[in-house]
Amino acid sequence: MRNSIKILPLALLGVLACGDAGAKAGDAAAKGDAAAAPKDTTRKAAAAPGDDRSTVGNEAIRAKAPAVIRGLYINAYAAGSRTRLPKLLKMADDTEINTFVVDVKDELGIRYQTSLELPKQLAQPGEVAIRNLPALMDTLRAHRIWTIARIVVFKDPILSKARPEWSVRRPGGGLWVDKAGNTWVSPWEEAVWDYNLDIAEEVARAGFNEIQFDYVRFAEPYKSLPPQVHPKARGARPDAIAAFLNEAKRRLHPLGVTVTADVFGLVPNEAGDVNIGQQWETVAATADHILPMMYPSHYFPTHLPGVRRPDHMPYETLFKSAGMARLRNDRLQEAGVRPARVIPWLQAFSATWLGRNHQPYGPEQLRQQKQGVYDVGFDDWVLWSAGSKYEAVLPGLERGEAQSRKKPQYNPPADVLQWVNRFEREGVRAAREKAVQQARGDVTDPAAAQAARTGTKQ
Repeated sequence: MRNSIKILPLALLGVLACGDAGAKAGDAAAKGDAAAAPKDTTRKAAAAPGDDRSTVGNEAIRAKAPAVIRGLYINAYAAGSRTRLPKLLKMADDTEINTFVVDVKDELGIRYQTSLELPKQLAQPGEVAIRNLPALMDTLRAHRIWTIARIVVFKDPILSKARPEWSVRRPGGGLWVDKAGNTWVSPWEEAVWDYNLDIAEEVARAGFNEIQFDYVRFAEPYKSLPPQVHPKARGARPDAIAAFLNEAKRRLHPLGVTVTADVFGLVPNEAGDVNIGQQWETVAATADHILPMMYPSHYFPTHLPGVRRPDHMPYETLFKSAGMARLRNDRLQEAGVRPARVIPWLQAFSATWLGRNHQPYGPEQLRQQKQGVYDVGFDDWVLWSAGSKYEAVLPGLERGEAQSRKKPQYNPPADVLQWVNRFEREGVRAAREKAVQQARGDVTDPAAAQAARTGTKQ
């Protein structure tokens, strides 16, 4: 960790995606009762927060979001279920939850009935779980839910196999394959941008308030795998992510929706791009909202100062990780860029794959994570459970409407400040200066572009 990403175990990156080990089982359990979402008639219809789309522009777009965001991840099976969705809505009605992050496209392709030709052609049998998107939007609006559409972008084996010319290649010309057997599309391929942004526009017009891009990154470059070749590269890895997010804002802001990026939880705790193109200043200067996945179970004992058992130290993990995000955003603000609003993903699952080293996560662990977020001056968070099952942590949610908390004066611990100051010497100062340019849409790095086009090292 002393030299940032150089000694970060790449084996860890495989578990740092937006999910947990129970994803497959949770989805399978939910799949059985997937059906068209019933139109809700139990509450008086009212405009959801941010539904007035008459103004555009970065500041106007950001101002539409709720003052406080407290959310749940809702997989497509739960969103399309006649039995699961009402339970999740009741949870929102009764507690501080006011936001749903709903899958509309993931690694299995499109998850709703689309009118777009190519996504429709590539839809997988049995995976279009949201059969009636307008009815779902009516239901969420009736419950005054801030709606976020989750779109998995570059980890797309279905699109990659259908359009190999858009994909990451091996030096010999074949498709590059990751350790799990997945092929990826290239973050530099503008046809891939258009494919995903067409979907984003369609769901924005259907009524979603915010578009969240997940896997908005490069695949992990394990040393045991061939180099990745990106024939259309125009810069370094972070340049591609900035360029895509800038294009997303150009197309989506006129529709009145917020543009959001998910990033690894380690991104604010590293100077560089974690080898996947996610460099904190770059993304925070470009997106409207940034969601670092700060699940305590996903950290190693060396990742944060003084946090030796992260899964058993949920408060300390969030306080120190989010604290680094806070300091880096403050410095970005001082440089003249309004940084993205930070909304950490919190752990609402038990990391059983850790064996005896894990602890069950329930209401107390949730409260501790929330307090860690609040104590650095952030007000927002979203819970992740791959199966969208939150009963175990439900008592850790406050009853009634979400309330903004009085923000404490943040005095960073000495070790956090020391780490962030060290990042300045490891390239963050230069990254921040470049991020100011990228926020204006400028991305150039000829040497890195040539390396990415050929799969060679700089």
